[in-house]
Amino acid sequence: MVKRVIPKTSSTDLPPKEKLFHYPFSASLKAGVAQRNIDPPIGIRAASWGAAKSHISTGLHRDITTTALAVLHGSTPLFLVTVDWGWWQGVKDDLNIRGKVIAGLGIKEDQLQLHLTHTHAGPNTACDVAHLEGGELLAPYHQFAVDSIISACKEATDSAIAATLTWAYGKCDLAVNRELPCGEVDIVGFNPGVEADDTLTVGRVSDASGAIIATIVNYACHPTTLAWQNTDVSPDFIGAAREMVEQKTGAPMLFLQGASGDLAPRDGYVGDHEIADKNGRILGFASLAVLEKMIPSGKAMRFKNRVESGALLAEWEDFPFNSSTFTDAIRLDIDVPLQDLPTFEELEERWKDIDAGARETRLARARKLRTGYVLENQRAKHPVWIWAWGDAIIVGQPGEAYSFFQTELRRRHPDRVIFVLNCTNGPGYVYIPTPDAYSRFRYQSWQTLLEVGALELITDEVSAAIARMPKFGR
Repeated sequence: MVKRVIPKTSSTDLPPKEKLFHYPFSASLKAGVAQRNIDPPIGIRAASWGAAKSHISTGLHRDITTTALAVLHGSTPLFLVTVDWGWWQGVKDDLNIRGKVIAGLGIKEDQLQLHLTHTHAGPNTACDVAHLEGGELLAPYHQFAVDSIISACKEATDSAIAATLTWAYGKCDLAVNRELPCGEVDIVGFNPGVEADDTLTVGRVSDASGAIIATIVNYACHPTTLAWQNTDVSPDFIGAAREMVEQKTGAPMLFLQGASGDLAPRDGYVGDHEIADKNGRILGFASLAVLEKMIPSGKAMRFKNRVESGALLAEWEDFPFNSSTFTDAIRLDIDVPLQDLPTFEELEERWKDIDAGARETRLARARKLRTGYVLENQRAKHPVWIWAWGDAIIVGQPGEAYSFFQTELRRRHPDRVIFVLNCTNGPGYVYIPTPDAYSRFRYQSWQTLLEVGALELITDEVSAAIARMPKFGR
């Protein structure tokens, strides 16, 4: 029999120094938040689905909101604004809202990231459909929304206080892969054979007393629970998730749609509000779990002592911690290759045998996507906004990037917390797929204007820009 000898420890036997401290991802900045309800009138045009038989709203499932977070970059405010709408169909539609907000606030374009949460049950964002049913209500509603966004941004700036922003990663399994093999092509639907990115990124904004004044939830999942059977305006699952978090924290929540080009809820394409709320509760509970596990605001953790018990235990304690005050804001205009784009006559021929409503939806979107984005020589400039708030990096861009974009950025930069935003500013409201999407002739590959390799190119450029930003000892 071999006799085991338990080694003794002394006061000098401590873990390596880097193991004695645990620092949160955080920042100490001046920040403010404000929220507005921007519910549209019943009867407004809400056309998001080619399969829908009606394109006007008949009711309201949950409130449509806009939430503004203002963070001071020196003396200059940066505005991160969310709106419970779907997507911009073209440059004119984007600037009809964003351009007016920029002018109304008297700021430069790059001080604003105007983010659409991407609900597919929201009011129409188009500014040229007044002649269609429900379209006559859009212009006054859009102006109401512009006024509300400007008001929220001003309140957020005026109420800005010294705040601690704390960030953490969590998990949520609401999203599934939505590329289902069907013969020689893939269709947009639940594919149980492919694992989906389940990363959930949560931010907490706290005042000097530790009270929460705002939360930020960044998650990648298409809000496509409510589909062509639904005629009520809704933020989709975002509404129930937001209600849960705001009831718990007593503070506004900003939802930021992640790189979800290939992700959606398992239970979707329905008209049942309860399914949307169930999906929202999945996200809400997961978000609250991340908030609960965060280190208290303004604190870090350090090893305190060894305690003799049945086992030799490590005792830790919280201690005051001064977070970084660093901010940065840059814009990239990335040169991206375009596909050999078909003419509109060729598109009409390609789609001549499908449902007339679906055909017109595809043609109208194809026309708008090219305006203001396509340059000469089959190239385009894809804009990306990269903001640094202490340890956090906020990456916003207008397209619908696949989840590879966020998983790869996080893999390359594990020493930072990365927020990735689809559907932000413009132009460039196109899918940004992985190469296999093209080989399988997925919807995303023939909707986009971009050539194979654009996603990897954008990822490399953004990653290089992040790498150039200062790092902080942790």
